[in-house]
Amino acid sequence: MEIVVLGLLMIQDLTVYQLNQAFKSGIALIYSASYGSLLNAIKKLLASNEITFIEMVENGRNKKIYHITEEGRAHFTQWMHADIDENKTETMALCKVFFLGLVDADNEKRKILENIVSAITAIEEKLGQLSQRLSQLQLTDEEMKIYGYQFKTLDYGMRSHQVAREWAQELLGELPE
Repeated sequence: MEIVVLGLLMIQDLTVYQLNQAFKSGIALIYSASYGSLLNAIKKLLASNEITFIEMVENGRNKKIYHITEEGRAHFTQWMHADIDENKTETMALCKVFFLGLVDADNEKRKILENIVSAITAIEEKLGQLSQRLSQLQLTDEEMKIYGYQFKTLDYGMRSHQVAREWAQELLGELPE
């Protein structure tokens, strides 16, 4: 959550209301957040000096406008280049692509996308190995009633990772050499 807030603040300074609207209007498709979790993320980022704010009065109301600090920029940049957590591959990959336009150099974009492809490929391999092991099981018809849809779920996971990998590879192909 904090990383997404940092990414949004890399684009422009925002109020809590504007941050919340940014989540609702676009990022919620890949990363949903409640207003409370957004406030908690802001508190953490303030405590770690990754963001700051200016306070002003507008139309008789107090308003805090949040701004990313150099520490926040460094953390965001480090996260963009960090390996992807296997348990959060889809969310992390989509968030990294969402903010990829904040990375200036094409060679850096390439490294990030290659990392995404690598993470997805590793999961594809694990799912393939699991599928291979499961296909060797001798299940009764009764067991197939129970496990058949679990196998279908595994098939979905394999297909979705294949599509995700191909999509990330297409993005890589769009970058200049």
